[in-house]
Amino acid sequence: MAHRGRRLTWLAAALTAAGFLLWSVLRAVGALDGLDRALLPGRIPQRSPFGQILEAISIVAHPIVVFIAVLGLALWSGARRLRRLSMAIIGAVIVGWTGYELLKLSFRLPRPTSGFSDAITYSGYSYPSGHVVAATIASATVVTVVTLQRLSTTSIWLTRAAGALFVLAVSADRLLLRHHWFSDIVGGALFGGAVILSALILAGLDTMAESLGLLRRPQVHVDKRAAIIYNPSKVTDFDFFRNRVEYELRERGWKPPLWLETEEDDPGHQMARDAMAKNVDLVLVAGGDGTVRVVCSELVGSDIPVALVPAGTGNLLARNLGVPLDEQKAFDVAFEGVASPIDVVRFTAGEHTEHFVVMSGMGGDAEVMADTNPELKKVVGSAAYFLAAAQKVGSTPYDITVTLDDHEPVKRSAMLAVVGNVGTLQGGIRLFPQADPRDGRLDVLIGSPNGVSDWAKVASGLLGGGHVEPLEYAQGTRVVFESPQPVPYQLDGDASGDTSRFEAEIVPVSLRVMVAREDKRSDAEA
Repeated sequence: MAHRGRRLTWLAAALTAAGFLLWSVLRAVGALDGLDRALLPGRIPQRSPFGQILEAISIVAHPIVVFIAVLGLALWSGARRLRRLSMAIIGAVIVGWTGYELLKLSFRLPRPTSGFSDAITYSGYSYPSGHVVAATIASATVVTVVTLQRLSTTSIWLTRAAGALFVLAVSADRLLLRHHWFSDIVGGALFGGAVILSALILAGLDTMAESLGLLRRPQVHVDKRAAIIYNPSKVTDFDFFRNRVEYELRERGWKPPLWLETEEDDPGHQMARDAMAKNVDLVLVAGGDGTVRVVCSELVGSDIPVALVPAGTGNLLARNLGVPLDEQKAFDVAFEGVASPIDVVRFTAGEHTEHFVVMSGMGGDAEVMADTNPELKKVVGSAAYFLAAAQKVGSTPYDITVTLDDHEPVKRSAMLAVVGNVGTLQGGIRLFPQADPRDGRLDVLIGSPNGVSDWAKVASGLLGGGHVEPLEYAQGTRVVFESPQPVPYQLDGDASGDTSRFEAEIVPVSLRVMVAREDKRSDAEA
C-alpha cells in the first residue's frame, strides 16, 4: 500500500512539474499572449468598495503573510513529533519563496496595466504569481496536517474544498486587480504544487496520497489488540495522539486498544502488568527513556512485543534500534515491522532489582542526571546534561572495586562507572563502540578523568570516535561495582538514589521490540 501511495504521489508531482515546465515555455515564447488578453477582465474603479475589498484580500494573502502562517504549522508539527512533515514544510517555504522570486527575475515578464498599480502587491515582474505559489503551498500543507490528525472523512473533505477555494479566491483576486495575467496564475499554481509535493515526497511522507484523496488503505480484520502506555507529561496533545493511534489500528483491522496512562508515583509498572493480564498482542509505549525502561522491565520474559513511539529528550533505545523519531514512521514500524529479540540488563542494589535496556551506572554520570534541571531539559534537550556535566569538572573521584564475571576484582579511583546494553548517545556519539543489544554481553566503562585536560580528551575522543585515554572498556555477562560509601546511581538516565553496591547481569534476548524490516530499514531511519 505504501509503495503504491508513493508511486501515485510521485506521478502527481512529476505531472505537475512537467506541466509547469511546458506552461513556462509557452509563456516565454508568447504562445499564451492571446489567451491572456482574452481572459483579462475589465478595469474596476480603484476607490470602489469592491476594489478596496480586492486590495485588502491581496494584502492579507501576501506571500510573506501566508508563508509565516505556514511556518507556524511547521512548528506545530514539530512539537507533535511529526518531524518529517515539519522539515518538509520548512523546505517547501524556502524553495517556494526563493524559487518564484528567481523565476520572476529569469523571465522578466511585465504585469498587465492596472488601475491598482500603486498597490504594494503590484511591484516586480509578473510570472509566476507569488501569491498563488504561496496559497497553493499553504492549502496543500493544511490538507496534509488535517489528514494526519485523522479527523473524520467529512472534516478532511471540507478542508480539501476550503483549500481549493482559497487558491481560487487568491487567483481571482489577482486577476480582477489586473496584477497578473491568467498564465501567471496557472504558472504559480503549478510551481507551488510541484514544490510542496516534491518536499513531502522527499521527506518520506507516504500519507500524501491520502491527503490528495488518491488512496485509502485496504481494510482488513485481525484478531489483535494493543495496549497503549503513555506518559502524559511527554504526550502533550493527547487528543491528537489518540486520534492518530486509533486510526492506525482501525485501518489495520485491530480491535479497540487498551489505553493506560502512567502516574507520577508509578511510571508504568502496574500499567504493563495490566496489559499482560489482558493478553494484549502488542504494547505500544509513548514516553521518554524512563517510561520505556519501566515498561520493558515488566515485559522481560513475556512473549508480548514492545513498540516504541519516541516522545522524550533522549529516546536512546529507539535511536539504537533504528526506530524513527518521527511519529508517523514510528507507527509504521510498530504495526508493520518485525519483533526482534534483544538483551536486557538485570540490575540489583540491595533489595532493589529491576531491568534496564540502555545504559546505567554510578558516580559522576548519575550526579549529572540528578543535577539536570527538568525544566531546562524541556527547553534545550540534551544540552542540559552537558551544562550539568560541566559543573562536575574538578570533582573528587571515588574509590571503586570492579568485579567482571569470574575475574579478580580490580580497584580504581573513578569519576564514573557505566554499564551499557547499547552504545550510541544522542548526536551519534558512540560511548560503547562494541555494544550490541543482541550479543549476550554487557559493556562496562570505567572513567577516571582528572581535571579539565582529561575531560577535554574524553570529549574530543567521544566526538571524534577515537581512543579515549581516561576511559577503560570491558565486556562480560555480569559486573559488580562496590564503593566504601554510597554514591548516586542512575537507570537509563533517571537518577534513582544512592548505593554502595551496583550489580548488573545480562539477560540474553529476553525482550521483543518492534523494529523496521530489513527492506525498509534505510527508509525508516529519521
